[in-house]
Amino acid sequence: MQSSTLWIILLTIVVVAALGYFNYYRAKKRRELFAGFAASQGWSYVPANHSLAGQWAGTPFQTGDNRRAKNVLTGAFNGHQMVAFDYSYQTHSTDSKGRRRTTTHHFGVVVLQLPGALPHLEVTHEGIFGGAVANAFGFRDIQFESEQFNRSFRVKADDERFGHAVVTPRMMELLLARGEIGWRVEGNSLVGWDKGAHDPNEVMNRLALLEQVVANVPPYVWRDYAGIDPRGQQAPYPQVPPTQQAPQTQPQTQYQQPYQQPQYPQQPQQPPAGGPTYP
Repeated sequence: MQSSTLWIILLTIVVVAALGYFNYYRAKKRRELFAGFAASQGWSYVPANHSLAGQWAGTPFQTGDNRRAKNVLTGAFNGHQMVAFDYSYQTHSTDSKGRRRTTTHHFGVVVLQLPGALPHLEVTHEGIFGGAVANAFGFRDIQFESEQFNRSFRVKADDERFGHAVVTPRMMELLLARGEIGWRVEGNSLVGWDKGAHDPNEVMNRLALLEQVVANVPPYVWRDYAGIDPRGQQAPYPQVPPTQQAPQTQPQTQYQQPYQQPQYPQQPQQPPAGGPTYP
């Protein structure tokens, strides 16, 4: 074996080892970051819970393979049960020479538990994922009276009346002001996501946004579609247990300060009574 070939092999081994160590170190620091963040909030933390990758449908789930949910946070956020995690999946392609390429897609996911189950509704930025993906699920793109909102967002629902009931002028104003992530009502879950990895400050901001979305759902929607009274009084539907009083929406500015470890705003540590327990 020529010396030049040996040097190439040795250099390749060194580069691969260095990249492996760098990825290990980066993942380790991220685990430590979120473990400390969870402790500061009174939340639970686990390095991975891949069962979450199959718990919800639609974007960004149920596509690709090697689906993973890592750095999982669970607990209570202002009276709502929540879960947040790093989500990833892989897709594969082959070029003209038959070489296989694997791409890993990363998302930051946050979920709030709703007080009751509602019909499917999805709100994304217009053009982020294209209409073909949403249309494949059979959801229509709903149009609203605000052309600015229509140009900015794509709203899909299996019940158009429900879509109009939830996306009120007040909701449109909220989303136009700070609708930075896509979100979806899926049963008793409000799922929010965005491309790339999120940091603790983004987790707080996105949970606060989802909380405001919940607060802006009109009371009659909860009564007509979920069979509950959002004021916490006995609902007129005996098959549905009463719920606790809905928490007040926290001001947006509470979570807008730059993230500085390890000082995190404290959140309630007791989950609300009733409803399924999030992982």
